[in-house]
Amino acid sequence: MKKYLLLIILFLTGCTKYNDLNELAIIKSIGISHDNEYTLFAEIIDEIDKDNNPITKVIETKDKDLNKLFNNIKLLVNKEIYFSHIDLLILDINLNNNDYQKIINYFLEHHEFRNDFLCVLSKDIKNVLENAKYDEIEDLITTNKESKNIIKISFEEIMKNYLDKQVFTISEVSYNEKIVFDGNYRYQNNKLERITNEKK
Repeated sequence: MKKYLLLIILFLTGCTKYNDLNELAIIKSIGISHDNEYTLFAEIIDEIDKDNNPITKVIETKDKDLNKLFNNIKLLVNKEIYFSHIDLLILDINLNNNDYQKIINYFLEHHEFRNDFLCVLSKDIKNVLENAKYDEIEDLITTNKESKNIIKISFEEIMKNYLDKQVFTISEVSYNEKIVFDGNYRYQNNKLERITNEKK
């Protein structure tokens, strides 16, 4: 599947060789947390080998302004950033209503994002991104391996529900030798509340 995706990107970007693609920084997954300032974690396909296999790394940048935060990625990698193939957004469990509003506004204002990517919560974003692959997270959620209660929700659905002032539910994950489902949270009345009456 990854090879097919890379071939599609090659076609769309007009690249004809694997080293042409190495001039791009393709963002696969991102995470956002906030503690005095925002932290953006980005899993980047930093290089493509001769067999079209992706080599990824996680970079981290901090800023109080979301626009500067995303621009910082470009400075750190010194490559053209490709945002439209993001598969996953991990939101810190401690983000508040103001954070949600700012994040949603940012994505609405920047059309290079597709917004249909999977969204989960985590207390330890960097650990999840560095150790768990997107396929593992997607597999956990789509197959309900650990719990029938686990929620599959896209960021697009979160934006719609938030803007319409509707309740939505999102699952928490962590990584401890494997990706693990840690329960669900309900967003209502402008805050996130853990759902306690459920079994994992």
